[in-house]
Amino acid sequence: MKHPFKLSKSNIIYASIVAVIVIFLNIRIYGFDAYSFGLSLGSIFGIILIPTLLALLFWFILGKKEKGGTTTFNIVLTLMLLGSISEFGQIAKDRQKPIDDLKKAVSEYKESTLTNPDSTDSNYSELSTNVKGSIDELIKTSVGEERKVWLVLKEFFKKSDSTNIEWNKAYNAFADPRILDFNVLNNSKEFEFQIKTTQEYINQSKHFKSFVENRVDYLKDKTKKIDKNNKAYKGFVRGLTNKDSIQKPIFIKYINGHIGYGQGIKEIIELLEKEKGKWGYENETLVFENSDSQIIYEKILNDAISNEEIVNELSDKLVDIM
Repeated sequence: MKHPFKLSKSNIIYASIVAVIVIFLNIRIYGFDAYSFGLSLGSIFGIILIPTLLALLFWFILGKKEKGGTTTFNIVLTLMLLGSISEFGQIAKDRQKPIDDLKKAVSEYKESTLTNPDSTDSNYSELSTNVKGSIDELIKTSVGEERKVWLVLKEFFKKSDSTNIEWNKAYNAFADPRILDFNVLNNSKEFEFQIKTTQEYINQSKHFKSFVENRVDYLKDKTKKIDKNNKAYKGFVRGLTNKDSIQKPIFIKYINGHIGYGQGIKEIIELLEKEKGKWGYENETLVFENSDSQIIYEKILNDAISNEEIVNELSDKLVDIM
């Protein structure tokens, strides 16, 4: 006797269990939002459709018998579920790898910079490349609200990276031996060049300071449309806020040292220009003919040295707390 194709109660119960497992795995990996919900429905539809079609095929082969194909449905559904679990496991592994790579890149940067401070620029360049690659991988392997978080992170790092690069450029120009070389400070163009170079170093230091002071607010503004319950968002903001609370006090003191040092050097250059022809440099000592100018110079120099000591003291500490 022929019977219409119909899934058994056990098929329906088993399919429901599989659906719950798939939804759980999707939420576990992607978080809960409209996108992941839609993705879950699509996954469930795909997983259940094939067993149903094969069960229907076996129902035909078995001569349309009652419950024909129900066993096939359960077997194929089990295989599909196992395949999905394996796939979810690989996805989870692929999504974790960029984070592990990111941590490794930061760790290697800290180690190499503390070991060899003279290679800071090349170390940072390598770090920047690795961070960009990891963020791109995070974006590639994420969806929905989580993907929005990583896109914001990419934009944030781009801003952070450009700020750091511009500051390094200004610092390296300022650190050139030409700056405050008394042997070349003998004409207006040289004074103008050195004052301009020093001022750029001061400006970029102030810009860097402003960026760090406002980076958490900047990120909160950029993520204001992202679901605040998303686990990627919560982890991202919590991690940055915690790091910021540790780094900011030290960094502000550090960058203020740079600003103060730059301002001191600029004041010395301006004083030298003002007293042009009335000072000399012998035996590593700068001597002004005007005693008042000598006093002013020595005060500025002592303040600059104090700021330089602050910078030197905190530079390694900043790398260590990255």
